[in-house]
Amino acid sequence: MRAAALQLFSTPFDRERNLDTAGRLAREAVSQGAQLVVLPELFNTGYVYSPRLTQSAEAEGGPTLTWLRAQSAALGAHLAGALLLRQAGQVHNVFVLAAPDGGLHMAAKRHPFLWERCCFEPGGPPAIAETALGRLGLLVGWDARQPAAWAAYGGRVDAVLVTSAAARWHRAVLNFPGAQKAYLAQLMPALLRERDALDALPADYSAACAAALGVPVVQAVMAGRFVTQIPLAGFSLLCAAWRRPRYWPLARRARLASLRATFYGGSALYDAHGAALAQVSGEEGSAVADLPPTAWAGPPARVPRPRLPRELAVFERLLRPLAAGAYRRNRVA
Repeated sequence: MRAAALQLFSTPFDRERNLDTAGRLAREAVSQGAQLVVLPELFNTGYVYSPRLTQSAEAEGGPTLTWLRAQSAALGAHLAGALLLRQAGQVHNVFVLAAPDGGLHMAAKRHPFLWERCCFEPGGPPAIAETALGRLGLLVGWDARQPAAWAAYGGRVDAVLVTSAAARWHRAVLNFPGAQKAYLAQLMPALLRERDALDALPADYSAACAAALGVPVVQAVMAGRFVTQIPLAGFSLLCAAWRRPRYWPLARRARLASLRATFYGGSALYDAHGAALAQVSGEEGSAVADLPPTAWAGPPARVPRPRLPRELAVFERLLRPLAAGAYRRNRVA
């Protein structure tokens, strides 16, 4: 199987432009022989924390799903990417794999992270897509940082596909009116102390999981700038800075701040031993390579646990209940 991991910046809420970019890169990858093309998470809408993101979720017969099927058929290749879909009255972040024969495989993201929970509902357990190319595992964003999600595919798949929009949290800055700013790492010093571990997550951890399972991995990651408002802004700032009281006064103005960072990029393909086969180096492009056969011949090795700052985990747990309430309000707005 020859596969491609695409990398691009998706302009928030400019679907036409984003699909044009994705289509151009997909055609270039197929011209290099790719039979399977993976797009980054939320390639159609862009990745931001906004009520508008929830409200932009499409029906299953909507324009992006229609585009995926049409592109797959036209290119004669499997085409995959994650987008927000309305399913049974809920909004999910769904990894969709379109086959050239019109078939669709779907898996909803199970672990919304931080403010993502304001935008969509958790999905179900890891899914396996039975395709003409083989049995493919499908992981979205923070699901790919869960050892149990990887372990669920042990001995059951021929490759794992990952779609993500991972941001550099330790470099994120909150910009307030009047040119005042505060770095997220000032509020949560562990982000800076653990920056090497955080930087290793998008690439090194996926490679380690490929080696543990003995299967190749195709990982597409958003690149470029990340600019967003912060939901639940005052509460979020107090939670992030709970051990840094000198920053607490900023909570009163937090709703006026914007968060700015960059996405990691680094879309890549890894073989069944965790070695990189191809990787995108610029902001936009495709990594294309032949995926060698799986290397497992028995029970897979134990999937490693990612190293994460404890403060980040505490912050996420504190935020989760209020974020779920914000999602319910956004869904019906």
